[in-house]
Amino acid sequence: MRISGSILLLVIMAISLTRVSPTLAVEEGQFVRKDGKWEYYSGEDPGLKYLYLKGLISEEEYSKGLKVIETRERLTKPNFNVDVNNGLNFRVGEKFLLKLRLLTQVRYTHSAYNDAWGTIGDSRNPEILGGQVEYRAYRYQSDSNKFSVSNVQLQFMGYAFDPDLRYNFSLAATQPAFDQEGGSGRLNLLDAYISSWHIPWATVQVGQQRVWFNRALITSNATTTFADNMVVQRVFAANLQSSRDVGITIMSDEEKYKFNYAIGIWGGVGANLTREGTAVSQNVLPPTGGGGPNAGTTRTYNYDTRFLSGEMMYTVRLLYKLAGNPGYGQGDILNSRTPQTAVAFAYAYDPAQNYLSSIRSDIVERTFRQRVTQAYNGRLLGGGIYDFHTFNLDYILKYKGWSLQAEGFYRIQDVRNSDAGTRPFDLGTIPTSPLAVGPPVSLGDAWGWYVQVGKYVIPRKLEVAVRYGILDPSIRQKQDLTKELGVAISYSFDGTYNNRVILDYSNITMGSGGRAPDRFPFENLPGFGRDLVENRFNVQYQFYF
Repeated sequence: MRISGSILLLVIMAISLTRVSPTLAVEEGQFVRKDGKWEYYSGEDPGLKYLYLKGLISEEEYSKGLKVIETRERLTKPNFNVDVNNGLNFRVGEKFLLKLRLLTQVRYTHSAYNDAWGTIGDSRNPEILGGQVEYRAYRYQSDSNKFSVSNVQLQFMGYAFDPDLRYNFSLAATQPAFDQEGGSGRLNLLDAYISSWHIPWATVQVGQQRVWFNRALITSNATTTFADNMVVQRVFAANLQSSRDVGITIMSDEEKYKFNYAIGIWGGVGANLTREGTAVSQNVLPPTGGGGPNAGTTRTYNYDTRFLSGEMMYTVRLLYKLAGNPGYGQGDILNSRTPQTAVAFAYAYDPAQNYLSSIRSDIVERTFRQRVTQAYNGRLLGGGIYDFHTFNLDYILKYKGWSLQAEGFYRIQDVRNSDAGTRPFDLGTIPTSPLAVGPPVSLGDAWGWYVQVGKYVIPRKLEVAVRYGILDPSIRQKQDLTKELGVAISYSFDGTYNNRVILDYSNITMGSGGRAPDRFPFENLPGFGRDLVENRFNVQYQFYF
């Protein structure tokens, strides 16, 4: 009977093999792929099975023995595994994941400038120099060529204690064109936040993170079609600097809902800074005698009287997915079979921004002003203490390799006060020469828009794209429009964003006209108001592990 039973067992197993996919577990074990072949692995102990089949132990004893063996294997088997999938992943049980990713972008750039760059130059987005913040126009007398590691990011992300308690800690190193702080290539904190995804319609992120405001800056620079963002995309950052700030965001999970929101409260002065370093400071000493300051000098001496440091930035973004889920990566790399489209509206309020020049405020944070200038908002510097209201409307569509992305922006630039607003400095201590201080300037509001269209001519591999945008940085000034036309070709070696090359061309035309606060009025210089034209070529390789 035992022999017949064994034969019967083999027959049953054979029948099971013909009906069950080899990836499924069978009664006594499972199929495992090894060296390209599927092999049957029995989860039972062969010695224990032999004793049971020989009748030397009962079925109850056999079941107890299996439990002992399973317990031993569970305790001795490692409780972690390591795999490679969009990064290096370390998992420990079901409650801990660490994903390591490295993004590296290496770029060659050639820029050709017209002769206006060598005569009038750009005095509206100046280079920031000196401890007291000196604004300097810059000119290009010749074309430029440069190699740079434009972006390096080291990312640590995952979850701990609970799959819905997530973290992201990222370091970044860049090589900016202007490096007055000596930080080129130095690692700086990019992201550092903890997020709770326990409630999908009310997830919470706290720390330094991406500001959920305009689409162009929400998009990771690892998933852009062009090597650089457009001027108009940078100008209308919520904090007028970049995509990052420190604060808290409450938002819905866009993977789950058609209508989504994101509400944020922020420091409003950018990454790795607080308002304590940018607050207005002004204290006037009365004239004294006998060892004190000269009677005619009433500037501050070693006093840090700060105010307006309690203000915050507030943002809200509302998004409605008309069809599918287009996400934020540029280009339809997935070659969507059905339309993926969404429309969104966003608003940001960033009050009490200290853009005073050093002759009107004692605290002038150079790093802060350099970031404002690098985002092409340098014309505002020296204009006073601003309250900014920025509005954004964006649309995206992806379908069968085609992509369309467009955004419109409008920013109200209210001047709260043209000086510190308390006791002003003695006017005798403020320079009056037009070489140092220009006449009062009213800039007004700013607006802009862009459109970008792309097509994967070889699905998941080769994309061709074109974009065009316009920026008016100050509606009360003339001859200062910025227009940008760009064409790009990108090729992915593996059908993802991880291993690809980008070739792009941009024609950037900036009007050199219009005045700027606390700067020499250049109207009497030959060529003032002429267009500054740059033809820029980028070749960028991206490695994202």
